[in-house]
Amino acid sequence: MNLSRCENGHFYDKEKYPSCPHCQGGSASDESLTAVFTEGDVTEPFSVQQASVPPVAPIVNSGLPIAGFSADEPTEAIMNNELDTPTQPWSDTMEASDDNDHTVGFFDDDFFESPTGKPMDVQSVQAPKTQKVSTPCVGWLVALGGAHLGTDFRLKVGKNFVGRSPQMDVALTEDKSVSRDRHAIVVYEPKEHLYLVQPGESSTLVYRNEQVVLNPVKLEAYDVITVGDVNLLFMPLCNKEFNWNTVLNELKKQKE
Repeated sequence: MNLSRCENGHFYDKEKYPSCPHCQGGSASDESLTAVFTEGDVTEPFSVQQASVPPVAPIVNSGLPIAGFSADEPTEAIMNNELDTPTQPWSDTMEASDDNDHTVGFFDDDFFESPTGKPMDVQSVQAPKTQKVSTPCVGWLVALGGAHLGTDFRLKVGKNFVGRSPQMDVALTEDKSVSRDRHAIVVYEPKEHLYLVQPGESSTLVYRNEQVVLNPVKLEAYDVITVGDVNLLFMPLCNKEFNWNTVLNELKKQKE
């Protein structure tokens, strides 16, 4: 090829044409002729392989209406790599949808199980709301079995009535083996810091460490009181080393 340029700026192959075919009216034009360039626009030949053209999805006509388009309009075929939705990265602000706002405790798997072997709802065996008492806590009874397993009951100064009624000081409301009113009585005497257990007004018996209680019996730490089918572990708070009388006297001295 002998590329030449005429006076009008047309490029043509001089080996094929003795003169510029463009200037002659294009009668001898050829598809291989180059376009007209202006001064200073001559560049190196362009190669298709040098171009970076993104792949174009083929046009297909499925014949079915899609998302507001009529069936006669062609739609673009979905590329396979577009079917995979990218996973959204996890952030601290995102919350799990299945969170029920309950923290699983250390003993939850083994502890909250009904006597029949069926799983129990943790919320259903929670201790009842604390009731206000006229005197501070002087000890506890902790249920070792039955529907109240693991529940602690606060003891107050004086007589603490044990029964199934919600009005009892130690209300075992979910256990029908316990008498409704005053199945047993647990006493704290503040002057001598003495704890006692005695039978209540029920005909059902009361036991301390598997021994029947027919009269007031002194209680010691870790004694087990049995009412109906429920075992209650006794745990005292007050003694000569600590009692509320000493605390109240110290508070009075600070105010003086």
